[in-house]
Amino acid sequence: SKEWTLDELVARGDKVYHTTCVACHQAEGQGLPPMFPALKGSPIATGPAADHLHRVFFGKPGTAMAAFGKQLSEVDIAAVVTYERNAWGNNKGDMVTPKDVLALKQAQGK
Repeated sequence: SKEWTLDELVARGDKVYHTTCVACHQAEGQGLPPMFPALKGSPIATGPAADHLHRVFFGKPGTAMAAFGKQLSEVDIAAVVTYERNAWGNNKGDMVTPKDVLALKQAQGK
């Protein structure tokens, strides 16, 4: 029910990223291609926020990208997506909120 600011989500997302995502996508978002693609400047991290959220929530079948929808809280998913969209020069200036994540869960009936 908390109303999060962009700065709050980015700060929390930084922590989530460096705990959960850094091993594959690396500290500066450069990834380890081809197995773990870069997030810096990537079409996912700079494209539509809904697509980015979907990828983090559901993963990508047939690749190493795991689904985090059942592993992370709504707040942590929103925070890490927001962080990735605003780190390493991506600078989208937008945010995904925990309410967006909850709406995705409810739409999927989960």
